[in-house]
Amino acid sequence: MGIFSLATRGMNAATQFKILQRHLFAFSKHLTAKKMWNFILSEYNSAAKKSRCLSYPYILKIEPSNICNLQCVYCYDNRRPPEKGERPYGRMSSRNFKKLIDEVGPYLFKVNLYGFGEPFLFPETFDMIKYATEKNIGVGVSSNLNIDDAMLPGKIVQSGLETLIFSCHGVTPENYAKFMVKGNMDLAMRNIKAVIKKRKELGSRTPLIDWQFCVTRFNQGELDIAKAMAKEIGIDQIRFIRPFFPDEAAEEWQSDLFPKNNFRPGVDNPPGCSWIYRSAYINYDGNLLPCCRDFRRMSNDFGNVFTESFAAVWNNDKYVNSRKLVANPKDKSIHCDTLCSQCPVTYTE
Repeated sequence: MGIFSLATRGMNAATQFKILQRHLFAFSKHLTAKKMWNFILSEYNSAAKKSRCLSYPYILKIEPSNICNLQCVYCYDNRRPPEKGERPYGRMSSRNFKKLIDEVGPYLFKVNLYGFGEPFLFPETFDMIKYATEKNIGVGVSSNLNIDDAMLPGKIVQSGLETLIFSCHGVTPENYAKFMVKGNMDLAMRNIKAVIKKRKELGSRTPLIDWQFCVTRFNQGELDIAKAMAKEIGIDQIRFIRPFFPDEAAEEWQSDLFPKNNFRPGVDNPPGCSWIYRSAYINYDGNLLPCCRDFRRMSNDFGNVFTESFAAVWNNDKYVNSRKLVANPKDKSIHCDTLCSQCPVTYTE
């Protein structure tokens, strides 16, 4: 498990480095003595395979809402209604967000303020960005920018947002609409241009604009066009990544630029998991998951950080047993029935 292991899989090392750059920027910009000590403790916990952490995470992924205005293929099970035992649709309140930040914020370099919804649909997202920024935490948001609001670009730049991930998976209306169902490519492009223009007008260095382009077989011929478009518009960087489609997805969704079914636990990635020591995923309802796998089934939740403290959840029995299993996956005496026991990085071969 490398110190800078990343969840997103790009096409090459350069793509991965673009993600790493964002983290390093947040690290250097928001560094304090308390955060540095927490970082050292976190890495010690990880290296020593501790089951109980002496530290807090230093990056959090917090979902403002799982509601979205688009219906991208394979995203959130195509936006189907929740079934029994699954998480309903909803949004986080600013009050609950502030409660979480007040506890964990002194240890955080960064908050990724997005999950399985569109963050900019609701005004409280801008309150959250401002609050975290005022607490010396870098904030990143991923958005489809399919919002028809002339004030949106100004709100984004003036909020203090550090990184804006522009989610746009095509440069022709046909391929864009095929992937981003219900989306309007012209509206999205107008908005990203307006954000860049407003940033320049206000003399701001932020947000850094990071175009994330998920590659499929039907849009892989547009990569050079997308690169040229990004340069012309003034986008800071563009990343071409492999989307996480199910194995049964049709061939047109599986780009031949990526080998299919090539993940070999313990070979492509060493055993271990950085999430359980360095980060966590907070759903809009306060229910915590160790990562963003299997997010719909509420039985996977490790606890709720709104009804109890983050610290109490961070070292509860589910976390302790999961860390024990990840550290020693071949130990049959470890009783762990969390989603970590079903994860491919916890291999027992």
